[in-house]
Amino acid sequence: MFPDVTVLFSDIVGFTNICTRITPMQVVSILNTIYTVFDLLSERYAIFKVETIGDGYMAVSGAPVRTKLHAQRISDMALEMQAGIRYVKNPADGEPIRIRIGLLSWMRYPYLSTSYLNGHCIHSGGVVAGVVGRKMIRYCLFGDTVNTASRMESTGKGGEI
Repeated sequence: MFPDVTVLFSDIVGFTNICTRITPMQVVSILNTIYTVFDLLSERYAIFKVETIGDGYMAVSGAPVRTKLHAQRISDMALEMQAGIRYVKNPADGEPIRIRIGLLSWMRYPYLSTSYLNGHCIHSGGVVAGVVGRKMIRYCLFGDTVNTASRMESTGKGGEI
């Protein structure tokens, strides 16, 4: 159990539509460019990349290495994620690629069901984490925190946290 974590989900706005208008190699190139930026940021802020699935990127701060700075680190990374891809263009129309980001944090303060950090909403929750599987094992996160962070991302506005 990790009581003090922040979970981040992001995706590319209109990714399915973009994919119908470009070649598979262009899709791979865009994802590689974006995820390389995100991975460098995760290293800078000591954030654990949980997984990528298609255009979805999931990361956590506070697990597996505990830190009291989890919400600040993820928030800073989220802001830099947006800035870091501002020059990545959609090959189909030349417009900038936009991402949507959802964050969820559990800060162990019962009176803080929702807190605000750098003007962005950081909601509260909790996670259980562990390694699952035998082949291609994965470090997975479970719990309402993960589900709510995912919903915050999927229902969020494009280009926003």
